[in-house]
Amino acid sequence: MLAFIATLVIGLVLGYLGQRSRFCAVSGFRDWFLIRDTRLLKGYGALLAGGVLGYAFFKLIGGKILNYPLGMDIGTAGGAAVIAIAAIGMAYFSTLADGCPFRQHVAAATGSTTSLLYLLGFYTGIVYFFLVTTNIVSIISKLIT
Repeated sequence: MLAFIATLVIGLVLGYLGQRSRFCAVSGFRDWFLIRDTRLLKGYGALLAGGVLGYAFFKLIGGKILNYPLGMDIGTAGGAAVIAIAAIGMAYFSTLADGCPFRQHVAAATGSTTSLLYLLGFYTGIVYFFLVTTNIVSIISKLIT
């Protein structure tokens, strides 16, 4: 029950901050490259600080993440290569879909139909990636070694 309440509170806070700040990873870099405006890039500093503090707090209270990430072995060269290719693909297709996943989540929460359709494809891609790559990682690792 405590995990449910903590997740709900953190989700509400992040949703509120995402709505008010209009943080988007793609827009931050776009503005920096095109017009040297760093206002949206300040969100990366907050994201990094929040991640470090959250991880430190999680470890302080004795938290553990079992089977991270999703039981995949990324310690091998094949696992790292598959993860890197997937990250590049997600970034590329998210940019083509007009925004970053965080911004699409915030827009979907406000009722945007196009964002809901984006998220449907996004989560379908995540499930497909997990189901397909669990076997591919082991095959690539055997080929490389």
